[in-house]
Amino acid sequence: MKIKLHLIVFSCLAVFFSCKTEKDLISILPTISSISLDGIQVLKADISEAQKKITLLVPYQSNLTSVVPIIKTQNASTVIPAVTVPQNFTRVVYYTLVSQSGEKVIYEVNVISNEQPLPEITSIDKDTIEAGATIEVFGKYFGLNPTDVQASISDGSTATPLKTELIDSLHVRVSSQDNLLPGKYFLALRVKNKTTEYNQPIQVEYPTPSIDSLDYLDVIQEENMKVFGKYFSKNYEYQLKLTGSGVASISIPASISNNTLLCKVPTTIKEGNYQIKVINSSLKKESSTFAQSITVYSKDMPYLIDSEKVSETTLKAGTNVGFTTSNFEKIPARFYQIQLESNNNSFVQNALYSPANKRLSFEVPQTKGKYGISLILSNETTILYQIKTRFVLAIE
Repeated sequence: MKIKLHLIVFSCLAVFFSCKTEKDLISILPTISSISLDGIQVLKADISEAQKKITLLVPYQSNLTSVVPIIKTQNASTVIPAVTVPQNFTRVVYYTLVSQSGEKVIYEVNVISNEQPLPEITSIDKDTIEAGATIEVFGKYFGLNPTDVQASISDGSTATPLKTELIDSLHVRVSSQDNLLPGKYFLALRVKNKTTEYNQPIQVEYPTPSIDSLDYLDVIQEENMKVFGKYFSKNYEYQLKLTGSGVASISIPASISNNTLLCKVPTTIKEGNYQIKVINSSLKKESSTFAQSITVYSKDMPYLIDSEKVSETTLKAGTNVGFTTSNFEKIPARFYQIQLESNNNSFVQNALYSPANKRLSFEVPQTKGKYGISLILSNETTILYQIKTRFVLAIE
């Protein structure tokens, strides 16, 4: 009976000390009691002790790439990685807590940015643009990722995507297509899956004409000129504006054929050098001045009309080339020459003029290349008249 009593007491003590040891073990496990982020507002913190997971909600567009956490622990002698080391919280970060007795607990920390707000357009730099122009768009909540942002423009029935450049979260630059038809449009901006529309319409106008090139820089009165460029439409009327030194500007009407302006230089345009512009007279829009000037020659002075040989692709040295002429009788010349000019070379070739059939001829020289042709009429001591022609000679 006495032995049995001792066994009962020993069993109770064993159970007692066993329970106390388990409780003590739980109480000394390291834990995270609170966590925040240096410099970033934490809107909500959820610590799950059962799953050892921590979820933090922070404001939209918080920069989480290098943030120092502020972590308070209990029963932890070491935290790995150290809480003083910045972390990239755009992904999950794991912290290992180690107690003084060597017990380890791993916490998973997940930081979530608040949902993308609806973007807001507060202003644009202009509400009337030419097709092809850019628009500076200002507002907020445009995001930080350029691939998330897309602007579009709509005439009420069809939306057209625009080239979109994200400058920063408050500024977007959009470029319109130059083939947009004139009219009233509405601008919309999508950031991720949220779209907003600017509350004022945008008026799109046909673009200002632009000159790319001319068929010739030397023209005789009553000859036709061709102007190549952009934004020539049959829906509008155009003029060619010529401005010479010391004379008033003169505008001459132009027609359109295959996106090219055609105009005849009238005799009212006197001989001389002129700067040119294209005017859309319907819209009162004027191009910038073309980089090269043109030279106008009188139709009553000598010039070359045509040549069956020069129209060929290339001519061999020694070939005889003839031109039909006009008005050679106006100049009492004794000598007739052809000046050949290229980018790298210039030389003069003697020519023969026949008053009977009004033909000028010369022999193709040995020098290979592609040359512009000028006509020179002179006497023994003086050049009496000189004109650049439209002809080009290719020597093989």
